[in-house]
Order: sequence, then structure tokens, then C-alpha cells
Amino acid sequence: MRSLKYTYAEMIAARILAIGGSFGVAILTARMLGPVDRGRYYYIITLAAVGMQFASLGIHVSNTYLVARTPSLLPQIMANTVWIALLGGALAASGALIFDLATGTSSHDLTVVLTLMVLTPSTLLFMYLTNLVVALNRPSAYNALIIFGSLASIVLALAAALLSPTLATFLWAAVAGSVAASIVAWMVLAKGIQVPRLFDSELFLSGITFALKAHIATLLGFLMSRLGILIIRQFGNFGDVGQWSIAVQISDAIMILPATISLLLFPSLVRADEANRNREFKSTLVQLSGIMAAICLAATVLVQPVLLFFFGAVYAPAVAIFHALLPGVFFLAVASVASQFLSAQGYPWSQVLAWICGAALQAALSIVLFERIGVVGLAWVQSGCATFVCIWLLLNCLTYVRQKPSRLADPIAPTIDP
Repeated sequence: MRSLKYTYAEMIAARILAIGGSFGVAILTARMLGPVDRGRYYYIITLAAVGMQFASLGIHVSNTYLVARTPSLLPQIMANTVWIALLGGALAASGALIFDLATGTSSHDLTVVLTLMVLTPSTLLFMYLTNLVVALNRPSAYNALIIFGSLASIVLALAAALLSPTLATFLWAAVAGSVAASIVAWMVLAKGIQVPRLFDSELFLSGITFALKAHIATLLGFLMSRLGILIIRQFGNFGDVGQWSIAVQISDAIMILPATISLLLFPSLVRADEANRNREFKSTLVQLSGIMAAICLAATVLVQPVLLFFFGAVYAPAVAIFHALLPGVFFLAVASVASQFLSAQGYPWSQVLAWICGAALQAALSIVLFERIGVVGLAWVQSGCATFVCIWLLLNCLTYVRQKPSRLADPIAPTIDP
């Protein structure tokens, strides 16, 4: 059996290749569309992503836990996953459209409507399926899937750029890439098993309490990372959204390492006994913190020449935004490890409360201060609130590390009847 370090390295390499696809799409859309239409493109993609997070219900986390513990549940979980992704995704996409109309931020043509109605369910399904692959301890399959998804997105974006480099064409390319990735992921997981057609409500309800706590924390964490887009669109303009989107794109690239480690860490912590769980958490926390500190320091120096080379001088204002976001990137990376450790304890409500308070604080400060502090100040608010959540979660972790083993409960396993 391969060591966990080898698995981490392999998956990080795969995600670096995968992020190249999204980075390539960002460069193409930035160069071809300009800051304003790039802002529109990113805003629509963000609406779909927010809708996906709302519709997920934390099911991907509970699915990971259940399949890691009881692999025989996979066929029925896959069936439930499709129903939730299609129906929940469509409902969430409708909600995103209603929100956008209610705020009066844009008028919708058929392309925007169809983009949201298809992109939201398909990205949700892909997230569900790839998390199941990880739960089954199949990192090579996961790596292949995310690389395929990345290749599909960049190939279709290149085709859009060659055929008709318009906002609508790039949106259709994003939809096609997402659908293709979901179909391939389903084929990989469904091979050799019989997936039922009916929804199993008993299985769904068995993990819903765990899932909903995960959902609240995950949703609020995502909203904190994307709240700036919604605030700028409401009180600023699409040009500022375009600048912000480039800074966020680079920040997301830096988050590859902690995102990958967190993805693998959770099922590993779930399988571990309590002593090894604490040991693995502390070791991962120290190592990741050191590596991320070095990466963030290097990014501070390198971002300006890299950004100007790839995206052009018109996106120079994004450099200052990125510098302000960078402290938040570091603390979110640290928080991701703490979150996985707490999740393995059953998602205590104190963990959920940290994200509720952090998101509420960020929303309040952003709305009240935006006109005074502008886009760069908004990025500093995001970093400050990420720091607040990180400290809260680390203090929460200390209470579990110091507990006696007998006090640590299995979060949802007693409710499962394999």
C-alpha cells in the first residue's frame, strides 16, 4: 500500500495540472472579453457555484464518511446523489436567477438562464461523484477525473475563442465541459455495479444531521470566499468584478495544496483511531502551515510580473487586490486542516458557529464599509474575517485534542444499518 505522502504528492501534481485548465480559461476569457465582460462571465459562473453550494446540503461530506466506513453503500448513495444533484441543483439555479433579478443587477437572456440551469446541477453532480471516488480510496481515479475535467474546459474554451470569442460562447463552453466531466465521472464509479433507480429516503435521513452541519459550515466558508463578487456587483461595476476575479483566480490556484490535503485528510481521520487521529492532525497542521507561509511569501513577490505577463497591463489593479487577499488565503489553508479534524469528530456546533459568525461579520463590514474602503479594502475585510474563523477553529481543536478518548463519539455510524 502506498504511503499517504506519496498519495498527497500524486494528487497535488494532478491538481496542479488541473488548475492549469481553469487558469487557461481565465487567461482566454480575460484577454478575449476584457475586464467588463470577463466580470460578467465570472459573475455568472459564481452564481452557479453559489447555487451548487446551497443545493449540496453537505451530502458530499456525509457520503464520504459513509462510504469510507461502509463501501457497500456506494450503489444506493450514487442513486441518491443523482436525484439530489438534478432536482436540488435545478431548484438552486432557479433561486440564483430570482436573487439576481431581485437585486436588479442584470437582465437575463436565454443563454444566462440555460447556463445556470445546467451548470449548477452538473457541477454539483461532479463534486458528489469525485468525493465518492476519494472515499473509496481511489486517488488515481480522482486524479484522472479532475485532469479530464480541466482538459475538457480548456479545449472547449479554445474552441469558443477560435469560433466566436463572445460571452455567450464561453458560457456554453463552460456548460459543455461540466456536463462531459460529470458523465465520465459517473461511468468510472458505476462500472461493475448496479445502481438502483429509486431514491432511498432512509439512507438519506440517516446522515442528514451530520450533513446539514457540514452544509452550513461549507456553504458559509464558500460564501466568505465569494461574497466580494456579490458586494462589488451590487455596489460597484462589472469592471471591478473583472479585476477581483483575476485576483481570486490566482488565490484559488494557491489553495490547491490545502484543498488537496483536506480532501484526503478527512477520510483518513475518519478511519484512524483516536490517538493516530490527533497525531496526524497535529503533524499535518504544522507541515502545511510552514509550506503555505513560504508559498504566500513567494506569491507576494511574484504575482505582479506573472499577472501582467499572462493577463496584460489592463489587469494591473488586481495585484493590490491579491496582496490584500493573501493573508486570508494562508489562514483559510490552516483552517481547512482544523475543519477536517473537527469534522471527523462529528461536526460540533461550535465549528458551525465559527463560520456563521465569520460570514455575518464579513457581510456586515463589507456592506457598511465598501463605499469608504473600495475593492482593495474589501479584500482586507475578507482576510481579517478568515483570520477570525481560523483562530476560533484552532481553539476548538484544542478542546478535542485534550479530551480523553472515551469522550470522543462516533458522529453518525450508530445510525447506519449497512
